[in-house]
Amino acid sequence: MSKVIKKVAIYPGYANMLKDQVFDLDSEVGRQLRGLPVLQRYIALRDLLAQNGIELHTYDMYSDPKEIDVWLMLEMKPSRYLFMARHLINPKKVIPIVIEPEIVLPWQWRYMRLWSRLHPIVLTWSPELVRSDKRFHRFYYAPFLFDVNKYEYYLAKPKKNLCMLMQSNKASRVPGELYSLRREIIRYYEKRGDNLFDLYGFGWNTPNTQHLGPSEPFYTPVHKGIADDKSETFAEYQFVFCIQNFVPAGDYESDVFMAMATGAVPIFLPPADVDELIPADAYINYSHFQNLDELTAYLQSIVGTEHYAAYRRRGWEYLNSEKFRPFTVQQFAEDIHRSIQLAR
Repeated sequence: MSKVIKKVAIYPGYANMLKDQVFDLDSEVGRQLRGLPVLQRYIALRDLLAQNGIELHTYDMYSDPKEIDVWLMLEMKPSRYLFMARHLINPKKVIPIVIEPEIVLPWQWRYMRLWSRLHPIVLTWSPELVRSDKRFHRFYYAPFLFDVNKYEYYLAKPKKNLCMLMQSNKASRVPGELYSLRREIIRYYEKRGDNLFDLYGFGWNTPNTQHLGPSEPFYTPVHKGIADDKSETFAEYQFVFCIQNFVPAGDYESDVFMAMATGAVPIFLPPADVDELIPADAYINYSHFQNLDELTAYLQSIVGTEHYAAYRRRGWEYLNSEKFRPFTVQQFAEDIHRSIQLAR
């Protein structure tokens, strides 16, 4: 007879998400996220589990680890296994959730075939891993929740500039990283000198980049600081560069969806399986242009035209269609709930 799951704990990976703050949009971490749609996915998961008679809290809210039936552990590092050993947690009760790609957490990927054997299920966005081993279960990351009622407001916002990029100054030595491409884009528009592009994010124009991995200081006059609210800022531009950390199949970040939801047109360098998930006419594919001169000329040529309006319209239709279902917070919650049931 399979065990009844009553209590699930989440190990969120960040101290400021403990004490159930990961479920509270008004918490300190909720405010620090500046409009990033992160906590909504965990709120949706908590609510779905509650509907099925299962408690979900951050692990520190339980007085005794022994009362926890299943652990959800975000990202696997040596420190996670030290934590499990200190608290005598059986790895068979732990479902790892792999979110970051190899360039962000190389240890997790380098030793995945070893540590994954300790667990009954590993949740991953990678279709290759799912095909290779039945222990791996697919979930679609970048779950995104948007306010349908704010779309017209976003459309009407005055535009500050042609295009923008909002990312932190990061670096990686792992082949395939796209941090260097972000820097190339920044330098290109800086050298043009015609003020078509703005940059937002942490770690630019400062010597303090230690917390961003192997990144080095990067100074540029196109940096406009830290946005107070990501959605509000996206809505102030005609186009948004959506250059992810890395683009293996299945790895999606939410910027492309946020651009569509705020009336901006995403310039997206997509993973190889994009045609299965996102319509090609809902974004501008960065890889279809020989260089940034050609891309910029194209952007300038379509602003204010029916062609530009069609990109906006198609993106909005996609977000409100069944095809977008894999990237909803509801699907995220259902995928994890299903894995919890399978782990019994």
